[in-house]
Amino acid sequence: MIITTEAIILKSMKYRDSAKLLTAYTEEFGRCSLIANGARSAKNKYGTALEPMACSSLTFYKKQNKDLHTLSGAEASVRLRNISESFDRMTAGLAMCEIIYASQTHEEQNSEVYQLLKSCLVALNTVEDGAEPSLLVWFQIRYAAILGFGLNPCICPASGETVLAQYRPESEAQQHFLQEISTQEYLVSLADGAPFNEVYARINTGFRMRPATLHALQTLYAATLETLGQHHLTAQQISQLDDFFALYYQFHLDRSLADKTRRFLQSVAAAG
Repeated sequence: MIITTEAIILKSMKYRDSAKLLTAYTEEFGRCSLIANGARSAKNKYGTALEPMACSSLTFYKKQNKDLHTLSGAEASVRLRNISESFDRMTAGLAMCEIIYASQTHEEQNSEVYQLLKSCLVALNTVEDGAEPSLLVWFQIRYAAILGFGLNPCICPASGETVLAQYRPESEAQQHFLQEISTQEYLVSLADGAPFNEVYARINTGFRMRPATLHALQTLYAATLETLGQHHLTAQQISQLDDFFALYYQFHLDRSLADKTRRFLQSVAAAG
């Protein structure tokens, strides 16, 4: 049957002389594999609707008991031009798409996942420069909750008491200074995404997180999509949160969701 549905392109790769193989997360069917014949020809009719991170309306022939469907039409439904013009926006957007690609099974529909990814890409298109990593962290916090293993970064999982990171810098200089001299680390449970208090940290295992990083995680946990532009992470916070979420998702899904594309682009930028 012929299907038309909203979708976000997660991956795109060359196939044969002029075709593309696509992985799209559709609103109606979840993750789908599609072949777009002629998508790389001189008369390509799809434009940018099949590029990674594109939000598009796709029409395709859905074959019963088949894993690969044939695309017949595609049109961009949301314009996200700013993402492709910024390296930081691209790396954050690709990371979101790669996380969805690696964690969602074939044709298992979940409208919450689709709406989360779409809203985050729309926000990424207009978010304040420098806030892209905060948006990626916010996405990972919300996505974990949808998958059933939401974080609780302010409550000790053993005692139930509130644990707030003791970190309140007043300026950029003080922030850097406190990061350099601070030896205190919080132990965060990989089962609950929650920090142990000082007593239970002595008898448990988990991810060791600096006060500044836990403070950022707690702040972003309480933030809304509309207020993310106010939150900028330091390089150290970004690195620690990248490592934490990689381990947190691996713990719960029993497989790695390492976003290879983003890490490759970051290594290229660092080398340049």
